[in-house]
Amino acid sequence: NIIRPILNLSYRAEDIDVKDITLYVDDSEKYHISFLVKKYFWDVFVKENDLDTFFDELKEEKTDFGGGLAKKIKGARPIKIPMQSIVFCDQTDILSNPIGIKHYYSQNELKEMEASGWGDEANGATATIDDVIMLSENYKVDDKQNGQQSHTTGKSIEIYEVHGTMPEHFLTARYEDNGYVTQIQICCFYQDTQGTKRGITLFKKKEKKVPFKFIVRDGIHGRALGFGGVEELIESQVWTNYSMIRMKEMLDSASKTIFKTTDSAYVDRNKIKNMKNLEVTVLEEGKDITQLDTTPRNMRLFENAVVEWENHAQRIGSATDPMLGESPSAGTPFKLQDLVTTQGKGIHEYRQGKYAKFIEEILTDWILPYISQEITNGVKFLSELSQDEMQYVSDCLVRNMVNKHQVELVLNGELPLAPDEKLELEKNIRDEFYAGGQNKSIEILKDELKDAPLKIKVNISGKQKNLALITDKLTNIFRQIFANPQVLDDPRAAKIFSKIIEYSGLDPI
Repeated sequence: NIIRPILNLSYRAEDIDVKDITLYVDDSEKYHISFLVKKYFWDVFVKENDLDTFFDELKEEKTDFGGGLAKKIKGARPIKIPMQSIVFCDQTDILSNPIGIKHYYSQNELKEMEASGWGDEANGATATIDDVIMLSENYKVDDKQNGQQSHTTGKSIEIYEVHGTMPEHFLTARYEDNGYVTQIQICCFYQDTQGTKRGITLFKKKEKKVPFKFIVRDGIHGRALGFGGVEELIESQVWTNYSMIRMKEMLDSASKTIFKTTDSAYVDRNKIKNMKNLEVTVLEEGKDITQLDTTPRNMRLFENAVVEWENHAQRIGSATDPMLGESPSAGTPFKLQDLVTTQGKGIHEYRQGKYAKFIEEILTDWILPYISQEITNGVKFLSELSQDEMQYVSDCLVRNMVNKHQVELVLNGELPLAPDEKLELEKNIRDEFYAGGQNKSIEILKDELKDAPLKIKVNISGKQKNLALITDKLTNIFRQIFANPQVLDDPRAAKIFSKIIEYSGLDPI
């Protein structure tokens, strides 16, 4: 299997992690609000809604099939729609026309949908959930196997979910309504006593907009799905399989020991198949017996073909040996190895950038409005602060409490604190704050962030994933400073030194 390792590499190289996402308030004077929103996003929202899993599922779907379909649901976390569950869509532009998705529900799962209005006549239902369960059978139908039925241990109900712009009379059942509206239809089918297929509507409503977003991997004009990771490698896999089958047949032939003899009665006299070691056989005078040569002389050709197809697959999938974790050939310079690895990441970083923009769109359109609503209502949660965050919060806390104390002194007719008294108070407040440890209870008051201009930024600089490389660069720079500490006192040398840091990909500041 030469496809799987390359797909696994693509999953890793094009990954977007939750830590790459930064939530902030677009107001330079409200950094403290950005701090609160960021902590709520990381410590509450991400953990409760498992965003990392959603990002991974959508990325793998996009890589495998050439496209990924995300759907906004009632909760905060979107879901991935498996490509195999789509029963119909526009083959040239997946979201431009109605799209149908097939689901299998157990009885309990379907009953839970009553809370969403399924089976309610007020929502256009032509039967109740209980009616549908009574009509269901204990099997699933496999569309890929000519409708073959697979029996299940319990009832499995096949439900179709359809979204898109469709005739208005689908909703009203009045054929004089000949307009088109965006709508959702939930329906299923059953066979009556005469074997005729009948339809049931469980839910139908207007929609403001279709609740899907779609991303393609490598777009192809006139085709809904892009070029998938499996599709681009399938030719290499097919011919690798072909070569391996031929090699296996050759090995089967080579494993057989076959004899030829000029003694026609030899086989009747000697049962050599079950002979033991050092047994004596009888051969007529003047006759001969020899072993046939079954050496597979073309084996090398097929072995070379397998290597060539695997190398071809690696080039197509941008999966060089260093990126796959293979050891370099003896004598390969480190810089050359590093250059090959960096160049091999190019296409993966390009796709990662496209995926980051798509994730940013989902967060902006679907998740930020939800977060804004939640934090406006007020939330309280426990969070672990980093050292930088502890420093920032303690500075704010000390400044505010000292200022408040000074104001109270003046209002009470007393003199403000002397500089040494002020320093002592600051130290006591800071020590008391740090004594509580890094786990702090954070509360966002109701309406505190009302109308706050929330924005999202997805950082894919890769710094989080290149810690070893950055550490190596910083170590080399530290050695230079340690060996020549006076270098930073010379303005000309300091300028060159700043350029070295900048060209290393680090921050000169």
